[in-house]
Amino acid sequence: MGLSHTPVRTLHTVPVQRMTEKETNPSSLRECHDCGLFQRLSTVPHGGTAHCVRCAARLTQARRHSVLLSALASALGLTLFALCPFLPLASGVMNGGRFTTSYLFTGPERLADHGAWELSVAVLLTLLVLPIAKLSLVIVMASALWLGHVPRWLKWSFGWLPWVSRWGMVDVFLLGSMIALIRLQDWMQVSFGPALFAFGGVALCSLTVDAALDRPAFWRAVPWARATPAAGALHGCHGCDLVVQAHHGSRCPRCGHRLSERKGASFRRTWAFVATAALLVIPANVWPVMTITKLGRGGPSTILGGTAELAQHGFLGLACLVFVASILVPIAKLASLAVLLVTAQRGSQSNLVLRTRLFRVVDRIGRWSMLDIFATMTLVALARFGWLGNVLPDDGAIAFCGVVLLTLLASDAFDPRLMWDAAGRNPPQLAERAASLIGRDALAPDAAIWGSG
Repeated sequence: MGLSHTPVRTLHTVPVQRMTEKETNPSSLRECHDCGLFQRLSTVPHGGTAHCVRCAARLTQARRHSVLLSALASALGLTLFALCPFLPLASGVMNGGRFTTSYLFTGPERLADHGAWELSVAVLLTLLVLPIAKLSLVIVMASALWLGHVPRWLKWSFGWLPWVSRWGMVDVFLLGSMIALIRLQDWMQVSFGPALFAFGGVALCSLTVDAALDRPAFWRAVPWARATPAAGALHGCHGCDLVVQAHHGSRCPRCGHRLSERKGASFRRTWAFVATAALLVIPANVWPVMTITKLGRGGPSTILGGTAELAQHGFLGLACLVFVASILVPIAKLASLAVLLVTAQRGSQSNLVLRTRLFRVVDRIGRWSMLDIFATMTLVALARFGWLGNVLPDDGAIAFCGVVLLTLLASDAFDPRLMWDAAGRNPPQLAERAASLIGRDALAPDAAIWGSG
């Protein structure tokens, strides 16, 4: 058994006016949300993937027993989540026998008590609310499919699963908390609590869901009323990937999400998020993110200062990781988004595939910058011994959290298909767009299928 890298390029010639139910089947037609190309999607073998023939974006990944495995992993993850509030995350002992224990809500409560309620809200959303929502959506949808009835609200909610999954950050929290606990070992005895291992299990369950989840398999099992194609442009639904011909702003007949050819006001919204984040970059790196007191001495600490402290104590790998994730990644992400915006607005036709891949990288790595926020929360939660040892949040942490969240919102707002539109690769007229899919003048090839065979 091996991998076959030969793209399947069977061409179809079907008049626009005579599209059959097969041609509008969601399993056979797909829009690439990275470049806007409509293409046929042949049957993907289990374990295989289908990639866009133009920009190489992954369109789908077929998984065997996806519904069952995803539901089991989600159920186990929710069970472990239920244990976390009642178990200690970590404990610390200072010289003299003073002891402290940190629980799940200790960090958010301490942050809010010291005026950093913005950090508390961000932590609760990314560590608890959204990860729980992700696992709950999967298990509820699987249960509804087994029962044979999927409510309208559940279809709409399940369409948000990719966004919810991207913003859930249990894995980032684990890395951030480990960095914080390693820093604390220099001045207290630290013990990992059972809740930390439970969170490790939740992270593994979440990764298992990502690996086992086959969203097209879920959506193929969802009953929906197939309507006769109406006048309007072709739309690839962002909620369920169904390709329908409809007017702008109408709802997807399968998941109920609003249909739009492109993200609304993408350039303006992305520029607004990028500009605001750029204004916060300087205070985020100059202002102290926390104030550290040891035996009555100490003072403010910046992100760069914390990185230097890790390096001084021999943790060069962690120091490099924090420097890259907390300093280089936000700046590189802002610079990359600015380049993508400028080139798209100027209608540049060069390096379209390269720029699309750059956007994919930017979109995936930005969430890891939150590890410094989680590290700060862990330090604040555990180091509370008064003059013997204490850590308090500072304004720099709020500014840095703003930078991270704004860059994530900027990548969500940016529509990479606009780069291909501006280069003239996606004709906006209905007739031309339909012809690019199934007409006589331009025929869309099948997606490239890579899989076991």
